[in-house]
Amino acid sequence: MTEQQTANIGTEAQRVIESEAYKQAMTNLKAQIVDNWRQCPVRDSEGQLLLLQLAKLADKFEAIMTGMVQAGKLAQHQINLDSERNESATRKFFRRVA
Repeated sequence: MTEQQTANIGTEAQRVIESEAYKQAMTNLKAQIVDNWRQCPVRDSEGQLLLLQLAKLADKFEAIMTGMVQAGKLAQHQINLDSERNESATRKFFRRVA
């Protein structure tokens, strides 16, 4: 994947994370997991284990999305640095003066 593609994916991931629909969906998902865990009988160790795995999966998904945003920011920063390095000497001079 190119740096530009990584930057674009990071931007899209940022939009998803910031959307109200995503925030509400993740909040509802986590609340339902906790509610189901509270209702799960103590002797149902398999059910509790599955709910724990589901909670960890939700956290992992959020971490992946955040990682995509960070990777996109890093890629965009690298693209910006590369474009500055490729400037002509005259253009660098005028950019610094302005």
